[in-house]
Amino acid sequence: MSNYASRFNGYLRSLAARKPAPGGGSAVCLIFCLGLSLMEKALVYSQDKNSFLSGYCRDMVLLRSKIQPFIDLDSELFGRIMREKNPEKRAEFIRESERLIVTLGLSCKGVFLLAKQAKAGIKKGILSDFSIGLECVRVAMTGCLANLEANCAMFGRQSKYIRIFRDDLKKWPK
Repeated sequence: MSNYASRFNGYLRSLAARKPAPGGGSAVCLIFCLGLSLMEKALVYSQDKNSFLSGYCRDMVLLRSKIQPFIDLDSELFGRIMREKNPEKRAEFIRESERLIVTLGLSCKGVFLLAKQAKAGIKKGILSDFSIGLECVRVAMTGCLANLEANCAMFGRQSKYIRIFRDDLKKWPK
């Protein structure tokens, strides 16, 4: 087994374990990053055909590097939420966790807008990777919505982003 596969296997075992973290928030961050990586691959393979794609590729790399730390951070925050007994501190961790999920959701929306512009320049032979990547980003957006809704149910929180992300998902082409 490769080094990547063994590290990923450890993450998958932790995700499947009977413990609060990592959980759905961490997973949607990972799914987002996987999606962007596939989209980046399609952009890189298509740049020789359309040089304008390099800007989109740079934007995707920046977004991925911004969200990738969230894979672990979401787990850490949820662990803190579950352990914290002080109501004010717990509320602070919940707000921080929600900011992370909202940042991810807004990043998903940004990727969708970039993808609409870049898709025409993707080579047909690699378009499937681009489309699969975009679907991963859509799943990540759906996960953001589910996370925010769960916070409402579990912690009695409200978020204007629930409506925003629902509306965004309705506009997202299938």
